Amino acid sequence: MSDQWVTFTVQMVREETAQMHLISVNGEKVWSFIPGQVAVLKIEGVGESYFAIASGPADKGGMEFLIQQGKGVSQALFGLHRGDLVQGRGPLGKGFPIDRYRGRDFMLVAVGSAIAPMRSVLRSICRRRLDFGRVALVYGVRHHQDFVFRQELEDWRKSHIVVIVTVSRPEGHGWIGKTGYVQSHFEEALQGLRQPVAMICGMKAMMEQTTEELIRLGVAPTAILSNF
Repeated sequence: MSDQWVTFTVQMVREETAQMHLISVNGEKVWSFIPGQVAVLKIEGVGESYFAIASGPADKGGMEFLIQQGKGVSQALFGLHRGDLVQGRGPLGKGFPIDRYRGRDFMLVAVGSAIAPMRSVLRSICRRRLDFGRVALVYGVRHHQDFVFRQELEDWRKSHIVVIVTVSRPEGHGWIGKTGYVQSHFEEALQGLRQPVAMICGMKAMMEQTTEELIRLGVAPTAILSNF
């Protein structure tokens, strides 16, 4: 981790949803990072905040971040265009050290924008799929239009990853898929997994509830990992 600020140039802005943009940034210095780590991004005159790195460590062409429209820095980043400048510092956090668990089965759990660090994990796994065992992802959002990386969800399935998506507030939106919180689908996700390593990311309450449910279902507490 470096305490020095690096200037990045925005290479790409892609709308994932009406409230979510994926931005790609590049600079003279290339970071070495672990899947799941985060960076501090700063806009001069606005402020700074933490954002998970959404790209994989081996991806080419810069780092990617999923930006949710909000206030302050989030709003400023959401409104960036190609060619704009942003300051970055990092990487930070322990991330998800997947190489320590080569050959093991994985269960990944993410809600909302927390899919960003899990995307980094998944892109790393898919690049070296034979290095790891069975993998299941449980990804939840409030409304079905909040899902991001829709095409990649299908790509992950093609890489023999079980992908379970669920909507917690399906009323009035025509959603016919799975509903409820992510925890209600853990038993299905754990089927066929042997002594899995669970990686979880989301709000504090979700993390606590998820951990309790995983332990209840037999996942070892020492095998439940968070990225920060």
